[in-house]
Amino acid sequence: MTSDVTSFYPNLAIRNKWSPAHLPREEFCNLYEWFFEERKKIPKKDPKNYVYKIILNSTYGLSNDANSFLYDPEFTMRITINGQLSLTMLYEMICEGIPEAIPIMQNTDGLETIIPKDKVDKYKEICAEWEKITMLELEHDTYTKIVLGDVNNYIAVTADGKSKCKGRFEFKDLALHKNKSFLIIPIALHEFFVNGVEPIDTIKANKNIFDFCGGVKIKGDWNFWEHVIKDGDYSVNEIQHTIRYYMSNNGSKIVKKNNTDNREIQIEAGKWMQSIFINYEEKEFSEYDINYDYYIQKVKKEIEGLLPNRNQLSLF
Repeated sequence: MTSDVTSFYPNLAIRNKWSPAHLPREEFCNLYEWFFEERKKIPKKDPKNYVYKIILNSTYGLSNDANSFLYDPEFTMRITINGQLSLTMLYEMICEGIPEAIPIMQNTDGLETIIPKDKVDKYKEICAEWEKITMLELEHDTYTKIVLGDVNNYIAVTADGKSKCKGRFEFKDLALHKNKSFLIIPIALHEFFVNGVEPIDTIKANKNIFDFCGGVKIKGDWNFWEHVIKDGDYSVNEIQHTIRYYMSNNGSKIVKKNNTDNREIQIEAGKWMQSIFINYEEKEFSEYDINYDYYIQKVKKEIEGLLPNRNQLSLF
């Protein structure tokens, strides 16, 4: 079972009538609740729902920002500490009410628990009791599988066959601010753990060059330099501060160099070569000369970390 608290941190303030000490409590809580109720009217796939979500969550976040008019660290701590204690209380109630329950993980606004299938009704009764105590609402779902890196990085498969990917396992419908580097790695991990497809098959079947690309930018007293050997001639060329590249068999070596102390750091350590891919160039996929070994080894390392006792020889 997985259970998440609906709009957890904003609702802790709303239901308990908490506000930053310097703001009128009733007006603040009424306005905060108005945004929450408006968000509920909008489907989650609608971008406006996300806008309301950001307004609700950033109000809490800005209470810990010394430059914000909402700044009040006591308000921040009241929410976070009571929030985690409330979820811990829910875990305690579940484990006392269902002795066979196995806690899996507790994150900021929810928890996952293994329970016997015949105890689902009992589980929901306990959750309903907790909702009355806290005046909060829970949303429930059932997972058939969790591939768990840690509390912020996992793949979960729901009872209806849908996948939920978090952290380094995300690869679909990523927000604009998310890092989209080397998406072929989480794609291959998802296909392996969810659909049983060997990573090498997923990687070599993918014909989207952007899934093999990584992006990196540089600031301050640093510059990117490309070390190239072409037709037997060695050259070093300065390149722009934001680059996209993929791992190739016969590319170049990209390093970042500090202008003050001349330190040099490789973008990809070891033997791996890179091909800069700033502008899209359409051609036969084999002509990109992708070094598949790099991506296969990255996926293999992830799988070995998640399944340390598995014989990896059969995978690659």
